[in-house]
Amino acid sequence: MRKISKLADLCWEGLTLQHVSYTGVVIPYLLFFILTFIFELFLSFLFIFSFFIFDRFGYKPNFPYYISGGILILMLIMTGSMGTVLLLPKKQ
Repeated sequence: MRKISKLADLCWEGLTLQHVSYTGVVIPYLLFFILTFIFELFLSFLFIFSFFIFDRFGYKPNFPYYISGGILILMLIMTGSMGTVLLLPKKQ
């Protein structure tokens, strides 16, 4: 269990660039992160819009539709937490 916890910590440090200060890496990564967040918001809008369209026409979506909604929510949570760590000033 300790190894899995250490692996999760290393992955989080890698995703949030905690040990990287070279601007040649940080600036493109921030741009990629911002574009990823905008794309996830777009997908969320499409998911909500399709939900209303399905309800309007009486279509019952299948199970993978709801699974994709759950995955989208988890992706938004992860991107949001990464954004708060990346964009807020670091406490020393």
